[in-house]
Amino acid sequence: MPKTLQLITMTNYNQVLNQIHSLSLSDQLRLLDELKVLVNQAIEVEGDEETIPITEIVQSQEAWENYLSGNDKGISSKDLKRKLFGDNFD
Repeated sequence: MPKTLQLITMTNYNQVLNQIHSLSLSDQLRLLDELKVLVNQAIEVEGDEETIPITEIVQSQEAWENYLSGNDKGISSKDLKRKLFGDNFD
């Protein structure tokens, strides 16, 4: 992300956070409930009838980033076959 965009995003974040602090506790809790619903919404896959829960998308993204960064080396083809088919995969 370009530094200018990061700065704008952080500025917006801080503005929103300051506004949240000015809310009453009950309004903060109501906002939290609404944000939970928003974050947990499923996302419809373009060109498909399938929907994928946001938690699965986040897990997939994190796994991919870990793989790309070298933090997760993945598993061998042999181990994958064993995991999918058991010990008698030959």
